Amino acid sequence: MPSEAHPILLVSRLPRNLQLLSDFLQKEGYTTVTAATYDEFDQILSKQEPIAGALVDIAGFNAEIWQRCEGLRAAKVPFLVVSPQQSAAVQKASLSHGARGVMTKPLVVKELIGIVQSLLAE
Repeated sequence: MPSEAHPILLVSRLPRNLQLLSDFLQKEGYTTVTAATYDEFDQILSKQEPIAGALVDIAGFNAEIWQRCEGLRAAKVPFLVVSPQQSAAVQKASLSHGARGVMTKPLVVKELIGIVQSLLAE
């Protein structure tokens, strides 16, 4: 089980997805904090409390989401973008704004833990 003292930030417009992902990661021993709006995302980033890493589901967000991704990069928070479809444009935008990679929905639970572990180990 992980002994991460700092939480993983989960960002999604869909509260149900946030809850499912948070519950799953907490069962695996991770602490999570969630944001469903830009305001919540901004509040978490402005707290200056360390975040171990982040999963940012871009579905439902507009281009402003990339500014928040830049905020994660500036804070040296490793993060992955979660996208509803495979897209070269999303891949390029994600990487150019600091993402370590892109995961496409639907997420495979077994793979997710390995991906989170490698994200936090970097």
